[in-house]
Amino acid sequence: MSRDQIIARTENPCLTEMAPYRPTVTRHRKGLRHTAFYPVIGLAAKEFKLHNSFFKPDRITDPVEEYWAMRRVAGLWDVTGEEVIEVAGPDALALMDALVPRDLNRLPDGHCYYAVMCYDYGGIVEDAVLVRFSHDRFWWVGGPGSSEQWIYAHALGRDVTVTSYLNEKHVASLQGPKSRELLQRVVEADLSKVPFYGMVETKVCGIPAVMTRTGFTAELGFDIFVDVPLARQMFEDLWNDVRRDGAQLCGSRALNLRRVEAGIINFGQDFDWQHTPHQVGLGWMVNTRKNAFHGREALVAPGAREPATRLAGLQLDGEEPASGGDRVLLDGHSVGMITSPILSPTLKCSIAIAMLDGRAAGPGQRLSVQCGDRQIAAEVVPMPFFDAERKLSKAA
Repeated sequence: MSRDQIIARTENPCLTEMAPYRPTVTRHRKGLRHTAFYPVIGLAAKEFKLHNSFFKPDRITDPVEEYWAMRRVAGLWDVTGEEVIEVAGPDALALMDALVPRDLNRLPDGHCYYAVMCYDYGGIVEDAVLVRFSHDRFWWVGGPGSSEQWIYAHALGRDVTVTSYLNEKHVASLQGPKSRELLQRVVEADLSKVPFYGMVETKVCGIPAVMTRTGFTAELGFDIFVDVPLARQMFEDLWNDVRRDGAQLCGSRALNLRRVEAGIINFGQDFDWQHTPHQVGLGWMVNTRKNAFHGREALVAPGAREPATRLAGLQLDGEEPASGGDRVLLDGHSVGMITSPILSPTLKCSIAIAMLDGRAAGPGQRLSVQCGDRQIAAEVVPMPFFDAERKLSKAA
């Protein structure tokens, strides 16, 4: 019996004797907490938000200024609250492959997938970056969804342990066209050899870290996972180095501007457990050649790929932004709702992600959005709103 399993049995007697879980403190509703990076980025922030129990900068200066700093040079974010759940042990690959519609046998060691897990009725548990260290060690890096419980429930009886690092590893993100160049000065590994959605275990500013070439911006960028006791020093040293070249500390509002432009959907805002991958543009993840995975029966059923509602991009006439929850109309009748609206700094117009009736979601469809007492004309357009081939994030 492993040490983690002994802990699970002795400290959590309500669990099965061989529970594959290391207990942690109750945390999801613990109120406001500072991240390890707060002494650097938090003291510079003007506004804050709550994310997965952490007090996070919503803006440092002006969100549009931060956005352009990231797009032209690089932006440094505190993205702590993205929860790292480790699945480790001889059955790790078999477990995660049973939970994810994508074929994990095709994912090489040292690489990542963007992935979802689905409930048996087809609804999405959560989306995340799935990191494969080896066949017996994976990280599921998601948000405040129910992934930890879902993974644990299906780990019972398998030779694995499930560990949340929410309180133990905090996450920084450097995003932008010069992010690799700036990081290379302080990172031991050769970042030119880390592919899009690759990962590397290395040192950043002399401190051990895991880096993935991922991010929430669709720009070239890297996420950096570091143990909490050393996290502040790493972040402070990294910031002092990259700021010399015009990089800027950034908050969540700037991140949101870029992720909407990129058509990157946000769990709990654009979709949740009520929606299937087919409804949110992720039907390509459903590998029908896999014989078994949770949700398969529902996701390959007749009509599953033609859902009654689905996410679509909208471009509104003019520069007046919509609001989340605004109704979308077709011939005066409600056919959906805005989920993520912004005024795009690059496109210089109002755009939005919306959940629409299938009959109203086709590209080119003319609609209107009820913004307060006004109706603003809109058109369904493809997502991403620009850089459709992800050339920026895949830059060699």
